[in-house]
Amino acid sequence: MNQKGQAYSTFKLLIAAIIAMAILAILIPIIMQAMGWLTASPLNETKSLLTDLVGSPGALKHTPEVAFKPAEVLPASALVERLGISRDQICMSTGQFEEDPDNGFECIGCEDASDNQRLAYHGTSNQSAKLAVVCNVNLDELLDDIEAYKLEPGNDNDWEGTSIEEACEVCEGKGKCCAVVLKRS
Repeated sequence: MNQKGQAYSTFKLLIAAIIAMAILAILIPIIMQAMGWLTASPLNETKSLLTDLVGSPGALKHTPEVAFKPAEVLPASALVERLGISRDQICMSTGQFEEDPDNGFECIGCEDASDNQRLAYHGTSNQSAKLAVVCNVNLDELLDDIEAYKLEPGNDNDWEGTSIEEACEVCEGKGKCCAVVLKRS
């Protein structure tokens, strides 16, 4: 037999195996996320949106569905890493989730417009949600966006959580300001 032919067919099998593994590496995470076995991190997804929106005043974007794990906390201080804004330029709200410090979401520091607000989840199992993010050049413009996009409880919607307008008072006189609001998925 021709040894060149045998080496060529082995090489073809090796290439086919590498291509098959590359395709699987791409498809498996997509399939797992579609089946609900793999969900995105609230911190990573929100940071990604903030990176996009800090330079796009008035634009509203939503994260894909994320899963909050029991005792998970999403702090403003972790979101501002490498953004060019500080933690007192981010305001947060539990949005469509009723604030429940015992077994649901809680917005720590939001009522008193603290300079380090945090969304905390106190449930016993994972909770799916989305996060709405909008930024603008100053507090007044951001409040106009919040009203226009109906991100505030009481705007004829089913929002039950903490007041985003009160929480955003932290941005007073600080220039750019971004709002992070929980939404049901």
